[in-house]
Amino acid sequence: MRVSPDQLGKHLRSGLKSCYLIAGNEPLIALEACDLLRSVARDSGATDRLVFDVASGFDWDAWRVDVRSLGLFAQTRLIEVRFPSLKITQGAAESIAEFARDPGLDVLLVTLPEWNKSLERQDWVQAIDTSGVVVPVSTMSREDFVPWLRTRAARHQVQLTSDAFEELNARAEGNLLAADQELAKLALLAPGQVIDAVTLVDLVADHARYDVQALWDAVLRGDPERVRHILRALRGEGEEPASFLWYPIAQMQTLMLASEQRGNLSSFWPTRGVFGSRAALYQRALDRPWARLFREARVVDAASKGREAGDPWVLLERWLLRATSPKLVERFAA
Repeated sequence: MRVSPDQLGKHLRSGLKSCYLIAGNEPLIALEACDLLRSVARDSGATDRLVFDVASGFDWDAWRVDVRSLGLFAQTRLIEVRFPSLKITQGAAESIAEFARDPGLDVLLVTLPEWNKSLERQDWVQAIDTSGVVVPVSTMSREDFVPWLRTRAARHQVQLTSDAFEELNARAEGNLLAADQELAKLALLAPGQVIDAVTLVDLVADHARYDVQALWDAVLRGDPERVRHILRALRGEGEEPASFLWYPIAQMQTLMLASEQRGNLSSFWPTRGVFGSRAALYQRALDRPWARLFREARVVDAASKGREAGDPWVLLERWLLRATSPKLVERFAA
């Protein structure tokens, strides 16, 4: 049986099946589907829960023994098998299929971090589909993201104006987990308030953990003091340049490509993950020497990985300040 995440609650009200596969590209939706299943299983008497995190060398013969062994008083158990990737060994596939065909009293929950059509052809998935339920969690489309945001805001009892929804959409860039975290924060920081875009930005900037997107937006806005401030915050939180340097480098590549385009760029920005009001930031920054700055990134990258001498934080700050303003490009020239 195939059930969408939205239909899972209705399905579970009619009773538990013997096995479930929840596989998805949207971590938040997949996590909530798993939580819902766990709650229903617990309420249905599956008070015991066995969790198996599959790693390299996982002993599937031992797993068979574990899941077939019953306690003194046999009762329903929820048995979870968590795969870290789509690399399913033959032993894993055979063991899951065998259980799906003869689950006994227990309920099996198998989770995968991705879903694709090739899974449908695998025997172990078909075995679950026959005796249980497959819940594919596909990547949400851009068209569905804003309606999802509105529904989610209502769940958190957060009131946003249209421009605030646009701002949140631009900040989250399709990341459901990030968007939900922002809404949860807003529910705590501004209960009962109607939040516009300016208020949203202020609240998030004042109370949220500084991230690489905020840093890059400060570069695009030409705000050197904010660039320095966010870098200090990131360093204070224990971040390392090597962990986030990829993002400004990728954004510079986007700007280099945009500089080569002709005509209206409104259709170009979404193809590079730039949506809503952020596109105007990119548009205004097109006249900066991105090709030169992109070449300079090699030095910062090498220092951040210990391949060249120099303090990576100092080099990173100077590089981003040169990117912040054409005047600073000359003032802080390498």
